[in-house]
Amino acid sequence: MNISMKEARKRGLRPAVILFPVLIFATLIIIGLVDGKAFIGMLNTVFQSLMVNGSWFISLGTLISVIFMIFVFFHPIGKVKLGGKDAKPEFSMWNWFAISLCSGIGTGIVFWGAVEPLKFAMEPQASLGITPGSSTAVIWALSKSYMQWSFAPYATYAIFGVVIAFAYFNLRKPYCVSSAFSPLLGQRAEKKWVRGVVDTLTVFAITGGVAGSLGYGLLQIGSGLSTLFGMPLNNLTYSLICLFIVVVYNISSISGMKKGIKWLSDKNAWMFIILMVLAFVCGPAQWICNLFTESFGSFVSTFVESITAVSPFTDAGTAAGSVWYESSGLWPQWWDQFAFVDYFAFAPIVGLFCIKLAKGRTIREFVLMNWFVPAMFGVLWFAVFGGLTLDIQFNFAAYAGRVDLQGCATLYDYMLKFGNEAMMLKVIEVIPLASILKPIVLALIVLSFVTMADSMTSTVSLMTINRNEDVEEAPAALKLMWGILMGVAALVLTLTGNIEGIKMIKTIAGFPILLLGLIMIGMFVVYVLKKENKKTLQEMMDD
Repeated sequence: MNISMKEARKRGLRPAVILFPVLIFATLIIIGLVDGKAFIGMLNTVFQSLMVNGSWFISLGTLISVIFMIFVFFHPIGKVKLGGKDAKPEFSMWNWFAISLCSGIGTGIVFWGAVEPLKFAMEPQASLGITPGSSTAVIWALSKSYMQWSFAPYATYAIFGVVIAFAYFNLRKPYCVSSAFSPLLGQRAEKKWVRGVVDTLTVFAITGGVAGSLGYGLLQIGSGLSTLFGMPLNNLTYSLICLFIVVVYNISSISGMKKGIKWLSDKNAWMFIILMVLAFVCGPAQWICNLFTESFGSFVSTFVESITAVSPFTDAGTAAGSVWYESSGLWPQWWDQFAFVDYFAFAPIVGLFCIKLAKGRTIREFVLMNWFVPAMFGVLWFAVFGGLTLDIQFNFAAYAGRVDLQGCATLYDYMLKFGNEAMMLKVIEVIPLASILKPIVLALIVLSFVTMADSMTSTVSLMTINRNEDVEEAPAALKLMWGILMGVAALVLTLTGNIEGIKMIKTIAGFPILLLGLIMIGMFVVYVLKKENKKTLQEMMDD
């Protein structure tokens, strides 16, 4: 049910969970305006220290998350129906998939689908001795892209979803992240200070995550408007873009999951699929198929080795003037571990959001639809757009007259000159009717960020009121407050050039979330394996 702000106050707003993140981000906004350069320098120092010293922890934590998904899928616990044997699904499989995809990493694949494969192929990890632009570099680049956008990130989301869903639907615990500890700790997990610490940390991490992602969205949408309509890229342009997105996702969030979010994610997912099919059919289909086959084989065969690569020997030997992560031999820290811990910052809130879709489904179905299926979609997306992008780079003669690189010799040179945010629209030029597709792609980018911000705003708002287990939607005023905060933070940090700072903030916040996730996994496994719980679990299983 929906509730009013008056009813929310009666139930009890959670001041610490609301005020702590608000004060932190208000402070960041002010500092960013006063002396952004010094602030970013300080954050960079902390960030580097954490990444260098904690990369092993990130890699092992991510690997454990993937193993946990496999364990849950094949173990009898997978037969447990969320909500009990008589529970009925509220969403179709398609709506479930669409919302899960678009609320997870759907925003990222639009931005990075044409960037990472090319960037990695031309700038491979120096310490590996791979020749930039070689066939080995291309396979390695796609394999790395799959690693960062498929099974690893969706595992971090799904681990929280599985455990919280079990606690919420089957143990009747509150709708909050701290309920993930209930299977083993029982009532102790519901102590006020436990819920306060866990949920405050979660809200802080996701506020930074959404603001950082929205910042990237502003850059990409601004680049698209400049390319299509010649709009100048200045503070006014970015402010108007941000205002439009904030208004749209707040309207959608206020309308609720079963209306706004469901409608948006349905259209968003169909646009993803149609665009990918067009890129495949109108692009070098045979090349893409061959490239996918070999790169996916490499991805699978080297999965454990790749996910645990932390570059213990800083012997990159790159030329002077390289960025810090390469000159120090720290490529995995900047790309792999950075991505993994960033996903952990989102993980509790994405998992919490996804459980609202899972009532009446088994845990095995949850793993399938929230981990395996969207992960495979990510693999296919990068195979198609990565393959198309790399073909333009290495076989540009075949695209003469179809792609305008604006004086650049190669697509890679174009990316270096005009930025990552310009790449997707440039790659789309090779598809017939590109003049029609480009505005559609721009709309897809907007829709992707709106869907993500919509779902996150709705979930954060629910977390900031007490006794929310019987509530489907939080008050509109509360959603509006969080939506505006995320939008303002993204805009100010983008305009001051400090979007890197918000990235570092949310990544730093991901470290304690990773620790929470590992503790949660351990507790859940112990609960499942305890003999005295076998009968209780059997009664919850779908026949």
